[in-house]
Amino acid sequence: MPPHKLKVVEAALQQTFGTSTVEDIELMTRGLSPALVYKIQVNGQAYILRLVMAINELIDPAREYACLRAAADAGIAPAVLYADANAAVSICRFIAGPPIWVGLPEKDVQLKSIAEKVKAIHALPLFPPLINFLEGMTHFRDRFMEMNMFPESATAEHFAHFDQIKSIYPINEELVSSHNDLNPANVLFDGEKIWLIDWEASFKNDRYVDLAIVALYFAANEQHIDTFLTAYFGETPTALQKAKFYLMRQVVFLYYGTIFLRMAAEMKETHDQDMKVPTLPEVKKMMGKGEVNLGSYEGKILYGKMLMQEALTEMKLPAFEQALSLLN
Repeated sequence: MPPHKLKVVEAALQQTFGTSTVEDIELMTRGLSPALVYKIQVNGQAYILRLVMAINELIDPAREYACLRAAADAGIAPAVLYADANAAVSICRFIAGPPIWVGLPEKDVQLKSIAEKVKAIHALPLFPPLINFLEGMTHFRDRFMEMNMFPESATAEHFAHFDQIKSIYPINEELVSSHNDLNPANVLFDGEKIWLIDWEASFKNDRYVDLAIVALYFAANEQHIDTFLTAYFGETPTALQKAKFYLMRQVVFLYYGTIFLRMAAEMKETHDQDMKVPTLPEVKKMMGKGEVNLGSYEGKILYGKMLMQEALTEMKLPAFEQALSLLN
């Protein structure tokens, strides 16, 4: 544990448990966040200790903890025992159980269960604001372009289509409390119910951001998407709802694509310029076999290129122009 965090961690433990003695501590696998997450044992019980390590225009413990507490109070997130924005330290109940794809192997049940949790988030009183998501994507695009990983022509078509979306998408029309990072690592299953963790990226956002992120990670085909959206809306989605989802799906592809490529660029100076890689379903199969490690340079650049490729492929389909027309 970083030495400069010891004092605030000891204070958190003392206030929460009446002791600063920890019987066991384990650094959990880290995701994309710079936060440090530990599984600790105190008085024979397991908890999650989370330390925010970087505070900037996007990472704000005060906003994160406000969203976390609201979700915990609603039974969506694990119980919060301690959260101090000044110390940037939180302690929550540890959720034990199998991965959701093991605990809920039936895909329809899994998707419907996740849809109910997303509906519950979106029904919460509005989270604090952070940024217009499309403006945020523009910022991510600009930072990606500044890194000069590839010739500008390699992604010119991708971002030209993004500008089309940005010009007509009603980003402030359906604002809800939004998690904004519902990847499998943040969706836990305790054997009975689903819990959502890691609220660092949460803020008031367009509802279709969460829907598109869930589809990216949990839907393998169009039938899965239909099942998920129907469960979320409580009926077959309208043409307008499908159009908004389709367009936001492309933005999410580009959003995560630029994130993974930028992380790859921080690990290596030169890169294979070929943007042709396996498709999303193919990469998911490779990941299932343990052939892709997203913690490695190779995994990050493959995943980033794949997401960029998926966006471009879908934005060349007639469905893209049809969706634009419905919103225009």
